[in-house]
Amino acid sequence: MNAIITAPTIMSMFMNLTTDVENNKFCYNAEMEDNRISAIEVYKNNDNVLSAHIKRIYTYDEQDRLLMRETLKWNKRKQTWEKYSCLCYSYSVEGYTVEKRFWDESSNDYAEAKEYSHYTIIMNHVVAVIDYKKDNQTGDYILAQNTLVIMPDTNKLMTME
Repeated sequence: MNAIITAPTIMSMFMNLTTDVENNKFCYNAEMEDNRISAIEVYKNNDNVLSAHIKRIYTYDEQDRLLMRETLKWNKRKQTWEKYSCLCYSYSVEGYTVEKRFWDESSNDYAEAKEYSHYTIIMNHVVAVIDYKKDNQTGDYILAQNTLVIMPDTNKLMTME
C-alpha cells in the first residue's frame, strides 16, 4: 500500500501553496514539530491586509501517516480559533478510509461521521473509491457511490532536452 498521506506529503502540499504567490488571495503560516507540519494557519489577503480565516491541525501516527486533519475557524467576535470539522484517516492492508466529522458544541466532541470514503489500490495507478452515507432511519452506512480513479504515473521523472 503506497498511496497514503504522510508528513512529507503535507509538507509538499504546503510548499506548493506558498510558492504560487502571484494574485494569491490567501497567506499561509506553517507550524513545525518533529520535522513535520503540525498546523497551517490560513489568512485572507484583502489588499495586503491579513485576517485570520482557518487553521488546520495535523496529527500523525508512528509511521508518519496522517491520522487527523482538524479544521478550526476564526471567531472574530471572540478572537479565537474554534473547532469546526476534522478528517479522520484509518489505514489497512487494502487501503485507507477517510471520515469527515463536524464539531458538536453540545457534546464538546466531534459527531459521528455521516459519510465516509474508502480508497483501495486495485492495480498500478488505479484506485477504487467507495463512498458510504449513513441511513438516518437505520443508522447503517449504505453504498452511495463507487468510482475508479486513474492516476498518472508520478514515480517517473520527465526530462526536457
